Amino acid sequence: MKQFKSYSGMAAVCAMLTFASCGNDIELTEAQTPAKGEYKVTFTASQEGSATRTAVDGANVVWQTGDAITVFDCANANCTFELTEGAGTTTGEFAGTLTSVEKKEYCAVYPAAPDATVNADHVVSGLTLPVEQVATPGGFDPKAAIMTARSVDNDGNNQSVGYFRHVCCFVKLTTERAFNTITFTANGSERIAGEFSATVGEDGISAVTPAVAASSTVSLIPAEGETEIPAGTYLIAILPGTLSGGFTINCAYEDVEYEYYEYNDDYDDAEISTVTAWERSFSGNTEAFTRKQVVNMGTVKNSGNNGWEHRCRYFVDLGLSVKWATCNVGDGDELVWTGERPHGYGSYFSWGETEPKTDYGWETYKWCEGTEETLTKYNTDSSKGVVDNRTELAREDDAAYVKWGGKSRMPTHDEMQELMDNCYWEWTDNYKNSHMNGYIVYRVKKDEDKGKMKHKGSNISPKGEYDPNEDHCHIFLPCSGLGGLAVAIGCRGYYWTSTLGTTRYDGVPKGEWYLKFGASASSSYSHYYYGAPFSTTTVEWESEGGRCDCQSIRPVHP
Repeated sequence: MKQFKSYSGMAAVCAMLTFASCGNDIELTEAQTPAKGEYKVTFTASQEGSATRTAVDGANVVWQTGDAITVFDCANANCTFELTEGAGTTTGEFAGTLTSVEKKEYCAVYPAAPDATVNADHVVSGLTLPVEQVATPGGFDPKAAIMTARSVDNDGNNQSVGYFRHVCCFVKLTTERAFNTITFTANGSERIAGEFSATVGEDGISAVTPAVAASSTVSLIPAEGETEIPAGTYLIAILPGTLSGGFTINCAYEDVEYEYYEYNDDYDDAEISTVTAWERSFSGNTEAFTRKQVVNMGTVKNSGNNGWEHRCRYFVDLGLSVKWATCNVGDGDELVWTGERPHGYGSYFSWGETEPKTDYGWETYKWCEGTEETLTKYNTDSSKGVVDNRTELAREDDAAYVKWGGKSRMPTHDEMQELMDNCYWEWTDNYKNSHMNGYIVYRVKKDEDKGKMKHKGSNISPKGEYDPNEDHCHIFLPCSGLGGLAVAIGCRGYYWTSTLGTTRYDGVPKGEWYLKFGASASSSYSHYYYGAPFSTTTVEWESEGGRCDCQSIRPVHP
């Protein structure tokens, strides 16, 4: 084993960041070759690009305190080199000690990835492109500025890792107002962020392979301590590749002005929270997203024929820990308040998937390899596939968050239980003359009505008087059935939560928690059959169904 050291006792890296003027938004330029360092053992490095972690206007970019890179010797030895000199300048020295076999070729990664590994074929594993990236005005999240380098021509103690090449491609957009989140989604579920491996070529350019559990969604979020992304220009980093189904960008914000309603002494002031979004979608095969490309989406604004569409969703204050949306996700979900389709079924999703399908089953389920015993994500049972012990959906796998943006998300098991325990539920066969069956869920007027459910034919007499025209004090949950399977539509309602199920009726771990209601079931699985008779109605928990089934989603908002 050979240990490379500098005269000061530490190996060092001398790196320069040089940027050319940004002439267009098509391709990042290459940097100039930096001078060699003065150390006995020196790793020299240069970073390509004019669209950088801190600027896209062509200005020079300087090293910052805390910057670090990881150097690999391609035989499993690696070291993270930290910036020791040069903060605030274009040239910096990075110090560390690398114990290595006598090899003359190296790979390097920026930002530092100390847990990553490399093999003899120059495949670096364990890299991660953040699914949530901090919005950086005029640039992109430093943690998303992933670059690799490789050198094959080292000679003696004069070591070099050459240029750092950008791994990702970038989506650029300019906003004229503040947003809470900006989300980019691959419509074909291609994996564009999260964990991946990179095969580093001789020129330092990498071919990437996303992990099975990587995300099809990337979001820009506000800086720490902030609630909004200010107006400005931003870049979103995604893994390169062809997007077979195109993509969608959602820019969402919550109105800070709530609408208040004075009802009477039975209610406190009730709130309706409005989440407004601008969306732009592209369908079809999209091949523009190649390494270091900057794809300019223009300015986000709801005026003129610029491709951005306005969406508005409403959430009702039912006196609970979260507000509840007035409609299901999908199928006219932007027409939700004045009544065009607040009673619509919406779209249908498998648990943990963010796009509706035409074919539902284990063979088409995203998080398995074709069977219930080959799960690849959200699993606590070693006999069922890969165990990751995740029991709540990640944001990138939450259809409410992906489709609506902002702070919208699927409810947890506890939040759905709260809806059951603290509201007044009333069955209707004809909600607002829509001929839709389902439950009207009211904010209670009297505490004595909490958890009461006026089923079909029941004799419950609530303490308060409840009116479905009081839009600010109720939501409606239709009997949407299992739409993709054409089962129980109009007879039963099935609503996913974000919580992984642990038991079913016979104690066997299976399925995810969801709420069901409609005709009472005479046997364990009879509720799956279309046209079950309405003798009585029930609202109850289930976790016996497969997560590959297709059910409705009713979002909540903190």
